[in-house]
Amino acid sequence: MRRQHPAVLLALCAALQPACSAAPPPAEPPPPPAPPAASAAAPAQAQGSAAAPGGAAAAPGGAAQVLEEVSGVTAASYAPRGFDRLTAEQRALAYHLAQAALAGDPLFTMQTSRYAWPATELVMRLLAQKDGLDPALRDRLVLFRKMLFLHHGIHDARTGQKLVPPLSQQELEGAARALNVTIPKDLLAGLFDPKVAPVVTNKTPGKGKDPILESAATHYEGVSSKDLESFKEKYELNGRIVKKGGKLVEEVYRAGGDGAPPGAGAKELGRVVRHLEGALAIAPPAQQEPLRHLVRYLRTGDPAEFTAHDVAWLKQVFPVDYILGFIETYSDVRARKGGFEGIVFIADPERDPPLQALARSAQYFEQKMPWEARWKRDAFQVPAAAAVIAVAATGDGGPFTFSGVNLPNAQRIRERYGSKNFVVLSTMDTREALTIDRTIDEFAPEEVRAEIRRCARHMNFAGTAFHEVTGHGSGKVNPDLRADPAELLAPYYAALEEGRAERVADWLTGDPKAVEIGILPDAGCARVFPAYTATTQLTMLRSVPRGDVAEEDHLRAELIAFGWVKDRGAVAVEVREGKTFFVVKDPGAWRKASGELLAELHRIKATGDREALKALVERYGTRINPAWRDEVLARLDALNLPRTIATIPPIITPIRDASGKVVDAKAEQTTSLDAYIAALEQAWAG
Repeated sequence: MRRQHPAVLLALCAALQPACSAAPPPAEPPPPPAPPAASAAAPAQAQGSAAAPGGAAAAPGGAAQVLEEVSGVTAASYAPRGFDRLTAEQRALAYHLAQAALAGDPLFTMQTSRYAWPATELVMRLLAQKDGLDPALRDRLVLFRKMLFLHHGIHDARTGQKLVPPLSQQELEGAARALNVTIPKDLLAGLFDPKVAPVVTNKTPGKGKDPILESAATHYEGVSSKDLESFKEKYELNGRIVKKGGKLVEEVYRAGGDGAPPGAGAKELGRVVRHLEGALAIAPPAQQEPLRHLVRYLRTGDPAEFTAHDVAWLKQVFPVDYILGFIETYSDVRARKGGFEGIVFIADPERDPPLQALARSAQYFEQKMPWEARWKRDAFQVPAAAAVIAVAATGDGGPFTFSGVNLPNAQRIRERYGSKNFVVLSTMDTREALTIDRTIDEFAPEEVRAEIRRCARHMNFAGTAFHEVTGHGSGKVNPDLRADPAELLAPYYAALEEGRAERVADWLTGDPKAVEIGILPDAGCARVFPAYTATTQLTMLRSVPRGDVAEEDHLRAELIAFGWVKDRGAVAVEVREGKTFFVVKDPGAWRKASGELLAELHRIKATGDREALKALVERYGTRINPAWRDEVLARLDALNLPRTIATIPPIITPIRDASGKVVDAKAEQTTSLDAYIAALEQAWAG
């Protein structure tokens, strides 16, 4: 599972309104945005500025290039730092793995709604004949193409709510007629009718409504929650369930081969497999084993092959590593079906030592957890962990790429074999460079502002490291649980697990060993961590730009945490000179309250206490305070800071020998969003 980056959270969700009942998303979207102004001739650059006290793991200043703003999303790229230090064979391996990730990207678009991929294909087809369009209309279609790319379809990737196209239905139909292109009526309804597929995943649809039927995600077709009560699927992550002839049928995502027929997404997965075979031919021996299992899994869809892949893959971090497949279940109200993602990483050895020290100390920190001893793991393999740069990020993994991840998600594999963890520096550094200092100056209480500014980059790194390495990977559950906690606690499990991992970070940053091993530079940064967390909870507002319903699981986790500590007097809401601040008066009391919540969250997970979790979510986690949200957005607008940042990976170009074999590759920082999308579309067609 993942951690969202605090520089993103520094504007997502302060709207923490406890004791609210669920409500559906707003029926009417805002009016279409005005056409964008012409792009600047050259991308803007931002440079990180904070010094790194104490020699700990904070980010060195790194240039980030702002490519352009696309309907409220700032697209920014970063340099492929360290790519040139790889061997030629490792660079060629990175190319093949990146091509596999790019080839599978359409699969996640197909999963977000039934209209997402047809809309993408329609706009691509119209733009292929763009010379026949009015220039103003052509520009709006180009904008729409970028929106579809960034969000993987017609819904906002952060809120799940439907996007408003930057052109009218009449304009789109007129462009299609002019180019002799037919648009199906149901696609027009999907694009322009606010009542059709209003939200990707609707966990709180309102009384009497079915979350599956009210969700646009395509994991189910013609299927209700009641239909699934006694249905046991074989292909949990990589299947979709449809009703055919009155019976439930699993459609399996697979390319076909090794005795299995082609299934859903066969064309795209066939391309993925072809590039993975290229990677397999040059991968180091230890990496070949997981890659062989992954290829067989994507051909046959056999879940046992993916389990075998995970067990082999998590043993170590490779110089060129990856995440690829149907992984996270955030888009499924049942938390069973995985969204496709493909990400390729290279290690950053200069910033890895504190993370390795944390991994070696995992057993120590496990014993410091505030839950009961019977749920503490007494045997630990040192978790595989690395600080990394993403050189490809597609599907559910990009371009709103997370700052950290711990995999695999299956509790039984974690407890028996361990886990692998990545802290994604390319995400952290880019977002920090663009937002962090000025956001702290605006939203942190004056008495802690300077200290948060000094420590922010260290706390970002520490929070992500603890969240992934000692958060998701920690603890045991009752051995007599009848199923995985993710199944027993659906649809609330992801919010619980993200909150549990984040509260582990809250708890362990107060332990003196955090400073001793270099995850934090000094006790001052440990002491101000609670105030930093409260500030990020205030600025999380931007993730719900309209309405007041919280659906996203990281947001729900922080709503629960804020409501819990506020009810116990550990944080206060103060208005100073007309501005709202979340103020931690006593860091010790805040950590005590956070630790009590952590203990309760783990008890719920360990025992499968769904009713207790439901009560927590319904009390604290379903609604935001729109007045706080409006204030935060206004303050951010006054600062002229990005509300949402999409991190655009580098473009990797192969170097071939005379026979056409890829023998090396070069990676260059993306300088044009148009060029990146063109490279992506070329990979889809290859």
